[in-house]
Amino acid sequence: MSNLPTHGGPQFAMSSVLQNQPQLTLRIIAIAALSVLGGCESLNTGTPGNTPNIAPQSSYRIVGDIGTPFRAFVSDSRSSWQVAGTVPTSLIVVNDSPPDRILVTKTTNDGRLLSLQVLQGVSVGTLDSTVSPFGIVVGGIGGALHAFAQPAVPDVRFVVKSPLAGVFTGLIEGVSMSSAIESRVPVVILFDSPNGGKSGRVDGIFHQVIFSGVMEVDLLINGQLVQSASGGSSVTVQGTS
Repeated sequence: MSNLPTHGGPQFAMSSVLQNQPQLTLRIIAIAALSVLGGCESLNTGTPGNTPNIAPQSSYRIVGDIGTPFRAFVSDSRSSWQVAGTVPTSLIVVNDSPPDRILVTKTTNDGRLLSLQVLQGVSVGTLDSTVSPFGIVVGGIGGALHAFAQPAVPDVRFVVKSPLAGVFTGLIEGVSMSSAIESRVPVVILFDSPNGGKSGRVDGIFHQVIFSGVMEVDLLINGQLVQSASGGSSVTVQGTS
């Protein structure tokens, strides 16, 4: 992903493609409505044990034509991450430091739809879309971020891979804080600066809202698979950052 920019960039606005293609506009509106009705990425603050509250987290959903591949560059003011995936995929940044920014590039030379939803609670805050070959969509939360931050250290990711289209609630914890989340599968959860960026315990606890198949979760730290777990209604993974 070396071709992604590391500073500056376009203003966050709805793509002009919405104004020029009425049929495409209807597809995008339908996708946005389904995402909201599905309850995707509703974020709340968790307070298990004696861990303190933290602010609601940043959440994005990359949708459009199913199977469209993409590369995403996500950043807050402190850390950045690169994520590769296919539509649909959700991204959540836990313990973020706003303002936040995301840039998503479609990696195919075709006219498939790629849309980015920036989510606030259960509502779609902003929406950007493209059908251009190798098209780009951008979004942001909390104001302008003029330069992408350095790569996250440590880089802690929880990847919920299945059941596809299932909905789960989860708890992401470090030694001294926790965050409760709710999302649709698949999702990549990026844990920014756990334990103040120092070595320490991290764990994720995930529960299916309605059982819809085997749940599979990976915990990756600094690019290495630390634990892979699967189960029925609940799954827990843990490691040391």
